[in-house]
Amino acid sequence: MTKTGRTLYQILKDKYGSDSEIAKAFSVERPTVFTWRKTTPEKIALLCHISPEIPYTYNPAEYGRNQENLSLVLTKPAR
Repeated sequence: MTKTGRTLYQILKDKYGSDSEIAKAFSVERPTVFTWRKTTPEKIALLCHISPEIPYTYNPAEYGRNQENLSLVLTKPAR
């Protein structure tokens, strides 16, 4: 869940419009995207974080990671 209360799946759905378009953007099958309604894979979250086109900032805690143990710069890249 992001600071705005929206899930990453909801953000992707707003951007791409449908599960099929999300699947096409990430080179996966549409049924795979359906499972993202509950939990989006961490690698997809990281890809969304580094994309200036997707308004999402990765939060390590959402994936059971301790931010202090990671040397991450979590500033969203500029366009």
